[in-house]
Amino acid sequence: MAGTFPELLKLIPGKTTTLWIVMIVGFLILAASWVNLHGRTGVGVAVFLQPTPNSGWSDSRLIQHSSTTKGSHVSYFYVNVDELHPGLTADARADLTQRAIEARLKEEEPKNSSHISFYLTCSLPNAFRLGQRIFNGAQGAGLHILEFKEISVHHVPSSGPNSPLPPLLLEGTPNGPQANQGSYQLGPIVSRNSVSLSPVGGQNVNRHALILNITSNLAMVTEAKSAAEGAQGSQGRYVVGPQDLCSSALVYQCTTPTFPNDRSAYNELLKDIIQYWEFYLSTKATQHGSTPEGRLFISGPASLAFSLGALMPNSTTVVDYI
Repeated sequence: MAGTFPELLKLIPGKTTTLWIVMIVGFLILAASWVNLHGRTGVGVAVFLQPTPNSGWSDSRLIQHSSTTKGSHVSYFYVNVDELHPGLTADARADLTQRAIEARLKEEEPKNSSHISFYLTCSLPNAFRLGQRIFNGAQGAGLHILEFKEISVHHVPSSGPNSPLPPLLLEGTPNGPQANQGSYQLGPIVSRNSVSLSPVGGQNVNRHALILNITSNLAMVTEAKSAAEGAQGSQGRYVVGPQDLCSSALVYQCTTPTFPNDRSAYNELLKDIIQYWEFYLSTKATQHGSTPEGRLFISGPASLAFSLGALMPNSTTVVDYI
């Protein structure tokens, strides 16, 4: 076979020129194949989790986004558990999504890649639950997700302005993810204030609210405070019960009309929230002499909610907004 090709070339007029053309074309094909193979990196995971299975969200934006981003990954898959098992509770949907992702990662052999990217179209509570389930699941060290050293989290809106936000970056470790070490100076962009609350019944419970507002929704903080206190008729759309009433709150909000559309700023924000919340809860543990619980009220991108779920302890849970 090795001698057949040169013999065929002898039959073609201008065989030297033809040989060079064939060699150049072959080289270009090999180069294009190498670039296509080695230009891709990591695993991409697109997740669609609407507030409730019947809330009427569309996954068209996420699917469109997937068509343009999956070419940059070695492997890519899409998860929508409502198509598999409709009618589940919020916790069950997060659990099933986590199991579906783990099953696919087992098939994809993530040891061949050090980077995973999440593309999320999720309600904020569902994004938080998903981040918590994926990285703090009961399987512990057996989780395939813990094999990735780099984790990027992207927000893909289901509707409204389609202005992309910079991804949040997490550093993977065998014991779970850590916030990326940023260097952006948040300065006057955010404010952090602790306030005392008066829960219904006057109980001095060791439960505390993190009220996080990174949007221009000015009424959010007032509504969240009232919900955390359990004030009759003032909870708005927050779904709270006796187990959610809080005796204090750390109010963390953006003081500018819009948060800077800057990757370093978002990653510094994530690190800052985690550090302040950990310190706040540690002071409450000392005051009460017991382990505190946290309740998260959040208005911001789904990527932030997911990352907070991945980094916060399970003692902090999210409050649904309907």
